[in-house]
Amino acid sequence: MKIGIDVSQAVYGTGVGDYTIDLYRALNKLPLADEFIPVGFSLRRQSDLHRIFPKIRTYPIPPTALHYLWNVAHLVPVEAFTGKIDVFHASDWTQGPARAKKVTTVHDLSPFIFPAETHPQILAVHRAKMRWIVREGDAVICVSQNTAADLKSLFNIPESKIAVIPEALPTRFLLHPQLVSEKNYLLAIGARQPRKNIRRLVSAFRRFKSQYSLPDKLIIIGESQTPDPWPDVQFTGYVTDQTLVNYLAGAAVFVYPSLYEGFGLPILEAFYHRVPVACSNNSSLPEVAGNAACFFDPLDEEAIAAAISTAIKNKSQLIASGITQLTKFSWVRTARETLKVYKSLC
Repeated sequence: MKIGIDVSQAVYGTGVGDYTIDLYRALNKLPLADEFIPVGFSLRRQSDLHRIFPKIRTYPIPPTALHYLWNVAHLVPVEAFTGKIDVFHASDWTQGPARAKKVTTVHDLSPFIFPAETHPQILAVHRAKMRWIVREGDAVICVSQNTAADLKSLFNIPESKIAVIPEALPTRFLLHPQLVSEKNYLLAIGARQPRKNIRRLVSAFRRFKSQYSLPDKLIIIGESQTPDPWPDVQFTGYVTDQTLVNYLAGAAVFVYPSLYEGFGLPILEAFYHRVPVACSNNSSLPEVAGNAACFFDPLDEEAIAAAISTAIKNKSQLIASGITQLTKFSWVRTARETLKVYKSLC
């Protein structure tokens, strides 16, 4: 069986990019005779794609042009780029016409659940893509039960077409941590979108720091703010993978206050680096964290602070539970289940 896979998004350093790279590599390690054909579309980053996927077929088509070609006009079958294939696994960005069976992975539906936080052009892309998934998709892989439920609710896709296959720990974070100069701090990873809930976390930390004997400092990776507004809150901006791992491994607690996540990969990163986790009790996060985190209502600031305090007090137990929970997720398992989806269509 020949399977074409659009790997264009592998170059962007996102969770979707991690999924694309690690799934492709895991599929190629399976002891089977199937052929996986990576194809990538980029005007300026073809060399990066070739570095990641030595056997890739690349085409100098920028993402915006491919969106109009496939999502809007829905012209030119994918076989024009892949050759004859049995299955095509689309990217998170475009859904092209194909004679082959069509598979798509839906990582989350935040553009539709939080449209006000999504750039109108990005929302338009996802709307156009979902239209073709509903019309022509043969199978949809969801990375969590919560995402599958959102998909059925928002787009009425039959359950028979949906497979829930969790992601696993991105291999780019399997780094040996180095010591950082900071001591006794909480760590969060977030961005400016309100659904990441960073502002409420900052408020909870500062309001209840003394009452709950919280660590001296809150460090937030992924959002820059200069100068830092308070001496006990630090915004690092975006950092390298190694720096992120360094900060994560040294944290007293990893805090994940998001209002919605399709999966929640940073939780697995914290488990791997032996850090206790306090996280929101919503969306997919309980699926990922299992019994290895202290959960809180992300809209309740005192509940956030109390959960962090509990995580500190139960550090050893949470770390042990996190190590066990991490074993439930592996790229080998993800690849095997994904291959089952491909084969079910042919």
